[in-house]
Amino acid sequence: MSLRRPGRRGVVNYRPLGKTEIEVSEIGFGTWTLTSGKWGAFPMDKAVELLRYAYSQGIVYFDTSAVHAGGLGEVLLEKAFKDQRDLVVITTKVGYTGEGGRKDFSPEHLRRAVEQSLTRLGSSYIDVLQLHHPDMAAVTNEAMWRALEDLKSEGKIRYYGLVFGPGPAGLEEGRVAMRKRDIGCIQVYYNILEQEPSRKFFPVALEINQGMVIRGSHAGGVLETNAAAAASLPEDEDLRVKGPEFVARGMKQAEGLRWIYEGRGMTLAQAALKFILSEETVSSVLPNIYRAEQIDEYGAVSDFDAYSQVDLGEIAEQFRKGFGVA
Repeated sequence: MSLRRPGRRGVVNYRPLGKTEIEVSEIGFGTWTLTSGKWGAFPMDKAVELLRYAYSQGIVYFDTSAVHAGGLGEVLLEKAFKDQRDLVVITTKVGYTGEGGRKDFSPEHLRRAVEQSLTRLGSSYIDVLQLHHPDMAAVTNEAMWRALEDLKSEGKIRYYGLVFGPGPAGLEEGRVAMRKRDIGCIQVYYNILEQEPSRKFFPVALEINQGMVIRGSHAGGVLETNAAAAASLPEDEDLRVKGPEFVARGMKQAEGLRWIYEGRGMTLAQAALKFILSEETVSSVLPNIYRAEQIDEYGAVSDFDAYSQVDLGEIAEQFRKGFGVA
């Protein structure tokens, strides 16, 4: 089920976040593009302006992290939505300490991190607190889950969730937690070119009505508007892992995907989002947004017809064949 609410241009679909009481815009906005410096420098006023423009166009879901740039994304959200806090959905992450990739999911660290995030957000609550790349030791730690439940009962977080990917790490941890805990949402890396291993979460999510949030929708930029744009991609964290070979192969594969958008009125970037939103369990997608024109382009995805089962079957077959690229 999805709801439609007006922005200043057209409409944006809203979807339930799984079995929670939260509704999110099916296109969300992750603050990574504004705080990492990899898409250029964003003065605070320009970053806030872009966030507010997204809101004006119907985007109400914003994802951030306490560890990126010292929590700058949370600060930006406070400045952008201090007077609309109850009208937006904010998810942030906890786990990384910012010390060489070290993680800490102890109850003490969780509580300290939440208090710091609340201060930066200028808010009394976090809609979803996401555990960032927890390992099996974390997801089987009863003390950690009790601490999260305490934070919920105190009203400091509404729900808690998990973040995994890219890559296979977290697949078993995620599925164990999904079945045993009251998870608000699972955020994973997934796109039309890279459907595994995250696709393995979907059957479990469908079975238990688990809300899924997707990042990496454009494969680090390969699927943005046209494949040629990949030639000037910023070295984001995903492409830094994959390297130039992935970019070159992805550009070739994107050429073979013209049929999913040509003749349908969509751009390649819109088609990549529409494919992900064909999954019943997906509540929202977090494309990389760093220009106002992208907000217009991605927000318009709600206006296009969904892919048919025949279309999706053909995409699945082409995926199995590597989209014609060896």
